[in-house]
Amino acid sequence: MGDDLILVAGEALVDLIPLTGSSYEAVLGGSPFNTAIGLGRLGVSTGYAGRVSTDSMGEAIVERLDASSVDLGFVVRAPQPSPLAFVTRGTETTGARYAFYLGSTAYDGPSPFPDKWPGHVGHLHIGSFSATEGSLGKASLQAFAQAAGVATTSYDPNIRPLVIAPPEQTVVAVEARVRLSTVVKVSDEDLLWLYSNREPHEVAATWATFGPRLVVLTRGGAGAIAFFDGDSVERLAPTITVVDTVGAGDSFMAALLAAMFDDGAIGRRAIADTQAYRSNAVEGWVSFAIAAAAITCTRKGANPPTRDEMRAITPAGVASMPA
Repeated sequence: MGDDLILVAGEALVDLIPLTGSSYEAVLGGSPFNTAIGLGRLGVSTGYAGRVSTDSMGEAIVERLDASSVDLGFVVRAPQPSPLAFVTRGTETTGARYAFYLGSTAYDGPSPFPDKWPGHVGHLHIGSFSATEGSLGKASLQAFAQAAGVATTSYDPNIRPLVIAPPEQTVVAVEARVRLSTVVKVSDEDLLWLYSNREPHEVAATWATFGPRLVVLTRGGAGAIAFFDGDSVERLAPTITVVDTVGAGDSFMAALLAAMFDDGAIGRRAIADTQAYRSNAVEGWVSFAIAAAAITCTRKGANPPTRDEMRAITPAGVASMPA
């Protein structure tokens, strides 16, 4: 267990990915779960807080976390079956689509968050529908408030329309979490759903005035734009052959946090740091994140890269990748 742990909280589930005809392949997933795996593979001290079934798929989830060096001390085991998500494959521009089955599953229960803030946790990351919906959503907001002054925080809305409230209600919950975050990652698809009458880059720039030190807008194959300290930088994505977009955004989130953690821009070292972010540093973080997402898109399922894989590649259009 690290002395400055990144704690990732939210759902872990089983993605059912279509094969041929009516056949599906069961793949472990869930945005926060994928993000925790991505951080662990990048060598960052990481813990996962979530509700996990004791069934065979739940055992596989725990084994995958452990194999990626993710701390299991915050995992709550539940006897209900693992939650499911039916996936419709996306493209480089649209991303995948999901239909969820969550009721009466391991997801459906008390919060995994500890009552008192763990002293060794220096950063909290929360994302996806578990950050805003139901009892877990309320617990997530409380955890953000708990972290204030003792840890940095990050948030990825990762909008899933089929399991959340309508836009006019969800935007209120999302903005409340944005205001409590140090770092926010959001996709253009997320923002188009939340604010149908506004341009995504305008919303992201506005969010950067709400309190976060960094807001990163991802745009699929078009790359990403980062907004910080009244400034912005844009990085392009490399040209790749897309096999699957599942988990690409989670790989981006994990790599962004890993690069920032390496530079001391999040975690306990960064809590009292009021220095402005430097453009070249932000460019490096975003480039590293784009590279991780690109690797994920070149292979099947949510399969984020390791640190060694990141060191080994230099895709076109990606500038710098921290060691």
